[in-house]
Order: sequence, then structure tokens, then C-alpha cells
Amino acid sequence: MIQREDALIPYAASDLTGARILVLAAHPDDESLGAGGTIAKSAGKAQAIRIWIATDGTSQEGVGPGDLAAYAARRRDEAVRAAAALGLTEPPRFGGLGDRSLAEETDALRAALAAELEAFSPDLVLAPSPVEIHPDHRALADALYALVAASRAGDPDHDRFRFLRLAFYELSHPLLPNVLVDISAEARKKEDALVAFASQQAVRDYASAVQGLNAYRRLTLDGRGPVEAFRVVTYAEASTTSLEDFRRAIGPSAIEGGERGPAPVSVVIRTRNRPALLREALESLRTQTARPRQVVVVNDGGASPREVTDAFRESFVLVLEEPKQRQGRSAAANRGVALATEGLVAFLDDDDVCFPDHLAILARAQREGPEPAVYSDAVTVVYGPGEGGWVPRVRALQYSLDYDPDYLLYANYIPIHTLLLPRELYRKVGGFEESLEYSEDWDFLIRLSAEAPLRHVRAVTCEYRVFEPLASDPGHAAAGSGAFQDARRKIFERYAARRTDAGLGRVLDRMRAQVAAWYDRDGLSQGELKQLRENLRRATESLARSERERASETGRLRTENELLHERAAETERQLEEAQVWRATLDRIYRSRTWKLHLLLERLRGRR
Repeated sequence: MIQREDALIPYAASDLTGARILVLAAHPDDESLGAGGTIAKSAGKAQAIRIWIATDGTSQEGVGPGDLAAYAARRRDEAVRAAAALGLTEPPRFGGLGDRSLAEETDALRAALAAELEAFSPDLVLAPSPVEIHPDHRALADALYALVAASRAGDPDHDRFRFLRLAFYELSHPLLPNVLVDISAEARKKEDALVAFASQQAVRDYASAVQGLNAYRRLTLDGRGPVEAFRVVTYAEASTTSLEDFRRAIGPSAIEGGERGPAPVSVVIRTRNRPALLREALESLRTQTARPRQVVVVNDGGASPREVTDAFRESFVLVLEEPKQRQGRSAAANRGVALATEGLVAFLDDDDVCFPDHLAILARAQREGPEPAVYSDAVTVVYGPGEGGWVPRVRALQYSLDYDPDYLLYANYIPIHTLLLPRELYRKVGGFEESLEYSEDWDFLIRLSAEAPLRHVRAVTCEYRVFEPLASDPGHAAAGSGAFQDARRKIFERYAARRTDAGLGRVLDRMRAQVAAWYDRDGLSQGELKQLRENLRRATESLARSERERASETGRLRTENELLHERAAETERQLEEAQVWRATLDRIYRSRTWKLHLLLERLRGRR
């Protein structure tokens, strides 16, 4: 179903405000070009606004090696004057990182960003968007998004991030916005700020380009004047959406499927009689920035999915294995790995999907080591039937826990499709236990953790999908079913000897810390909720008071209006009477009787 325009882009202007606003820029002038009007709009209203500029801005046309220091100083001075033109009292801060080098200085950039976020504690961050053309713009956006999205409950700085909003602005490339800010009243201030960047205007007319973009953004709004566009995302959204998936949702990505590949990975997919879901799983592999070199699909006793799999043979080497009889999930996984030819192995069930950067993130983490096996986070999405197919009902970050082998003996917190490991390590561990039909992945992970440590990558890279109607599917065992619980009981008993009092103590300490963090967070939330309710109460009382005052004023004006109408009516009546009397007098004065009366009066000497 094709969406309406107003489902894709706002048709009403919004205010983008915050108490403490941190504005990030890759170069001096980015902040004024992309968000100058919005900054000016908040100046004097926000509690504090700070601009942080990452680079020295020296990589510009015509700047020679001997002129770098002077040129950097000039651009800093221009940024200070521009900030003043926008109404800010605090001058910008400068990171001093290399211009056109942010993508190579990822660690330094993230450290500097983390320091700024900690020092300033913003509730709103403005930054260039991740769909920008300039690599520094993208690198800054990527670093910010990754830093915020990786925060987890229990982290010391989590409360700094969980209510944070990121507002990505556009400079050299339009994005798909969800907030449009009318800056017509601030247009002159933005123009003055852009005039301050004389060094950049001498190279290229950036001001006219962005003014054209701001004029274009008025298209869906009433009125006239420039408008700035933003894509605003909350922590809850960032922490459950991969960066590359977010990038593709708001604009064309600079990275296409397969551009960073092929990845030296064989992905094993187990499937049975779910061709539509299998197609979605394979499509999620085809759109990977680093596509797997090989995909092994094991059809475990269902109808042949060849029609589906053949459509993907141009994207990667695809092997379709179709045993004559159903062998079970564990046997299907082992058969898939036996057919794998790449050095690394990953898994994907036919009802799950990977986000576009899934394999690129895992392969890079595995390559960096030192742990041979790595795993990422999966967002759980519950789907229900709706118009046109499956509709997402609930989206939650259920699976995100740092590696703890003791904890793993009590519960599985690693979905199998978040895992990447060497093929030889899989074989050394012994693969999946074929006597188990459920929780075979948990059993395997316990044995894997005894053989080698795992590393947790704090990034949501895939989706763990739950389909509501499948609870009644005879081939599906719900978590509370007898078959599922029997499998878990077997696993729990199998590894009883590995559990120790010391390990249990560490698990309980960790659980206690988690519960304490949840209580602290809940307490903070309750406090914030109480404050919000108090603010709402005051606002409601103020509104009611205003309504009463307005009603009283309206009543007074109505009474005065009625009196004025009565007085006007009385005046009109008196005028009518006066006209009648004037007409009567005119007739009298013109009559022969009145003229005779005047003659007699003169004879008597009275006139």
C-alpha cells in the first residue's frame, strides 16, 4: 500500500526545543548552515546552548601547508562571530581533530564526544545527518548514534542517554524529516551568521545553497519564509534500530548492499514451509553492506523452497540442501555447517532478519579479537496480523547482556543469529546436540563458553521476530509449553556440575545490581513523572485561571457592549424624535399662521 504524503513528511511546523542543547558540527559553519535558525530560535529561551566543532576546518581548497595555522584561527574567529550573531553568549568549543579525517579517527572522535556529553549533559543534540555527502559529516553522525545507541540500563552514564533526543540536520543532502522548524522570524539572524563565514563564501556560495534548501522545505507548510528540516530520534528508537537501517530509512545511503563485502562468512538458514518468511530472511542478507560469500539453506522436510532461493543466486553462493525426511532443527544446523566453506559461520532462522550492517559489524569485531567468537544484540519485535500482512505490535531491546559464562548456565541471553564464530571452533565444540529439538542453541552456547570466551558487541544488528498466530502451530513450542520446559530442564541438569556457589553468587550480585539499577531508574522516572504531573497541574490551573479571567473579561465586555447598544439605540431614538420635531418646526415656520404671529409680535414691540 502506497503511503500518503503526510505520512512521510510533516505538514505542520514544530518547535525543536530543549533545556540544554548541544550543537555538533564537523566544520566551522556546519552548525549555522544546518541549524542556525533553530539555534537562534532557542537562544535566550534554553537554559544553555553549546556548539562543539570537531575539526580544525583546514582541509579547504587553496590552503597551503604553511597557511594552516592562520586559516584555522580565522575559521575559529568566524565561528565565534557567527554564534554571537545567532544570539549565543558562549563561544563555540573546538575539538581540533583533523579535517577530512574523522572516519579514520573514530576512537578519538568517540572519546571527545563522550567527554562533551558528560560535561554538558544535554537533553537535545543537533548534529549533521548520517546521509550527508561529506565523509566528516557522516562520521560525526555515526559516532554520535553508535555512542548513544550502545548505552544500556545499569551503565553509570545511562541516565544521561535514556531521555536524550538526537536531531539530525541537513547540509549538502536532503533527508526524510519528521520535524520542520519555521525560521522565518530568525532568517535575518541566520543570514548574519552566514555572512560571518567569509572564508567559506569565497570558496563556494554555501549560503545560497542552504537558503534554497530552506525555501524548498516550506513546500508542505503554510505561509512564507525559510524552514529547517530535522530527523529527530529518541534513545529508545536508536537503541533498537541499527545505524544502517536508520540511515536507509531517512535517505539514500552512501553504502549499498555488498559494497563492503563479500564477508568471509557462511550463513546457515534452517527452513520448513515458510517461503514468504524465508524470502525476507534472504533479502536481509542480500542487502548487507558486507554480503556473506556463502548462504546454506537447509530445508528440513518441507516443500521445496527452490523458487525462492534461486532468486538470490546472483548475490552470493547459495547452497540448497533438501534431505528426503525431516531430521530436526539441530541436525539441520549441523548439516548446514558441514556444507559451509567459509572460515566464519553465522546462523539465521527463516523467521528472523538481519539489519544491513549485521555481518560488517560482527566480522570487524571478530577480526579485531582477541575473542574468537562474538555476538551482538537483537531487538525483539512481536508481529500480529494486520492490513496487508504482518504488523509490528511491540518492539523491545530484550537481548543485550555483556558476556557472563556463569549467567549463561542459568539462562540464555544470546540469540543464535547474533553469533559469529570460526567454523573450526563450531566443529571442535561438537555442534548442536541432535537429541534436543528446543533450546539447542542454549546447550551449544554453554559448551562454546567452556571452550573459548565470547565478546559482546553493543549494537542492535538483527531482529528476533515473534509471530502471534504461530503459538498454535503444531511445529512451534511456546516458552511455557511442556516440550520447551522439558528441553530446558534437561539442559539445566546436564550442566549442574559446572555451576558453583561462587558463580551463583556472582550471578546473584549481577541480578541484584540490575534490579537496583531498575529501581533507581524507576525512582528517577517516578520523580520525573511526579514533576511532570506537577507541571501539568500548574499549567492546568494557570489555564483554568486564564479561562476564568477570560470569561470574566468576556462577560464585562459583553455587558459594556450591551450598554453601548442600548445607548446607541436610545441615541437613535432621540435623533428620530429630534428629526420629527425639526420637521414639525420647519412646517410651523413656513406656515401663514407663524408669519402672522411674527407680524403681531413686531407690532407689539416684542421682536
